[in-house]
Amino acid sequence: MGTSQSVGLLRDAVSFLERVYSPERALFPFSTSVRGDEYVNDYGSPQAIRYTINSLLGLREAARLANGLEVDEVSLLVDAFLERQYGRITSHADLGLLLVLLSNRLDGDQARDARQRLQEIVANGAAGNLDMQSLAWMLWGLTAAARAGAPTQPQADRLFRTIVGTRVNRESLLPRHSRRLHRSGLVSFGAIVYFLRAMHEYASLTGNADAEALFQGGVSRMIAIQGPSGEWPWLMSVRNGRPVEPYPVFAVHQDSMAMLFLLPALDAGLPSALEATERSLAWALGKNELHTPMYAEAPFCAYRSIERTDPFPRAIRYGRALGNDVLRRSGATAAGRRVRINRECRSYHLGWILYVWSAREALLDQIAGEGAANPIDGRRASLLA
Repeated sequence: MGTSQSVGLLRDAVSFLERVYSPERALFPFSTSVRGDEYVNDYGSPQAIRYTINSLLGLREAARLANGLEVDEVSLLVDAFLERQYGRITSHADLGLLLVLLSNRLDGDQARDARQRLQEIVANGAAGNLDMQSLAWMLWGLTAAARAGAPTQPQADRLFRTIVGTRVNRESLLPRHSRRLHRSGLVSFGAIVYFLRAMHEYASLTGNADAEALFQGGVSRMIAIQGPSGEWPWLMSVRNGRPVEPYPVFAVHQDSMAMLFLLPALDAGLPSALEATERSLAWALGKNELHTPMYAEAPFCAYRSIERTDPFPRAIRYGRALGNDVLRRSGATAAGRRVRINRECRSYHLGWILYVWSAREALLDQIAGEGAANPIDGRRASLLA
């Protein structure tokens, strides 16, 4: 498979982020495509701000735990981002993830401002109107800040009660994504991931038994619905946890985001967590319905997903999911028919890879079956060049 599909994946993730970073904007791109031997980057979407926070979080973890990437260099990247882009952050979800990134430097002006903005929206009760990803990232950020010594646990406690009291289905153990009619009965895999991670972080800080039970029960539910090839379905029924639409199957879910709950579950000794991790990563390495690795070399690129070829994919996706939910049917994979690889690459994908695997090189090497080479070596140019 080549080293870029084992522990070399970490090295290639760093190399990719180096090449696509824009020093002028202090941003990583929203989207990247490959034309010939070159990357073509799109920095124009507001989502580039979120993806940059995610990428910096991964790079910080890589620098903290591996050789070849300097902690001071990543700190300078964070400084540049805060100086040039902090004023554009309007999303409470982004503020939450930013607090996770800044948990080792909470005395800075932007960290104090982010903390205050999150504390205010929790205090005034408006947080209950936000979507599940926003609530989960806010709880994660407030918890990370509290763990680092900031006085944010009262707001974390209140936000936890809001989530559990208004969004969790106690039968399925899954959260509702939002209160909007067409989404109240459906929840995406991504929202579940962040919900479970927030429960884990809050339980680790507080010892809250309800949070721990929701984490462990939710992980068990997710492992039970993992697909036959190790794939994670995209949309689930909140009522019963049944997968109602598997596509798109996102590579970032397979090689990194699922690890946000599977690796803590593995540490806690939850049954089947290792097998689920192995199957999830194997899907990205080529054991999927198209028998194709989700990574390209020369230049390196991590593909986005396997998706249906529907002409109006979003509308048809939700229509199919709602129909399956009403009829209490499970959505089936297409066995390779009328599906394709989306070869777009998103920078946050590489950020999550670095975040979850930088401290787990030996496990990644074991699962991918390659030799234990240092994943981040000296063959790199400076991000600040």
